[in-house]
Amino acid sequence: MPFRLGLPAWAFPAWQGRYFDTAESALRGYSRVFGLVEGNTSFYGVPSASNVDSWKASVADRDFRFCFKLPRSVTHERKPSTRDLDAFLDVIAPLGDSLGPLLVQFPASVGPSELSLKGPLFDTLARRYRCVVEVRHPAFFNTDTELDALLQHHDFGRVILDSGALYAGDPSHPAVVNALHEKPDLPVLTPLPTGPVLVRLVLHPQASINTHWLDRWADHVAELMAAGRDVLLTVHCPDNGFCPPFAEDFHQRLRQRVPDLSALPDWPVPQQGSLL
Repeated sequence: MPFRLGLPAWAFPAWQGRYFDTAESALRGYSRVFGLVEGNTSFYGVPSASNVDSWKASVADRDFRFCFKLPRSVTHERKPSTRDLDAFLDVIAPLGDSLGPLLVQFPASVGPSELSLKGPLFDTLARRYRCVVEVRHPAFFNTDTELDALLQHHDFGRVILDSGALYAGDPSHPAVVNALHEKPDLPVLTPLPTGPVLVRLVLHPQASINTHWLDRWADHVAELMAAGRDVLLTVHCPDNGFCPPFAEDFHQRLRQRVPDLSALPDWPVPQQGSLL
């Protein structure tokens, strides 16, 4: 199936002993259920070779993909750090087939006028890896820009961020207050005709708020799968404790539309109730 589901991380304290068995490693337990993860730790710095070796060993017998985020010194500085970029691309190389597309996330300060500065970065990335690109500057959502042509030239995909559920729910929820400053409320882009598709679905901690978005994206993903597109979807929530059951909920809805899609494996830790 051209679909992978995952979460923004493979380890979170509230998941231990509730969903994932961490006896061997947090990643090992996580990879028994999900086939994809966003590697957000790489945003804060280049991982060590020993960590990469450990990750490789943890998923050696799994059909698993890491979607690592480029270091912020590469994407969030006007002049990208070529040293960090080269070090990052080299250190993750041993993961081989376990590497999914790299997540290139630009801040809201990077608009269409800065595109010319990103050409060398895209050229370097395209020589070695597939990528998906996320933009947050409002100008990218108002009119057609050169970005689409640039992404298609390199066979890069577009990141589709949907935070509608987050903003539709109670903004005073303790877990939501800070997230409203971190997750932008922007129009939802459409997939490009080529390249991988990464959907980052940001949900509200109150489960009843999310139904519309879960159903809408189950419809969209089913359509993309039917068209033969490679689709990656990660489920986010300001309270990470809800991410696993919300992802399972989405998967069940998608299976109603794609009957041939296998069920998620059972949680490695026997369940004693539900967060929902």
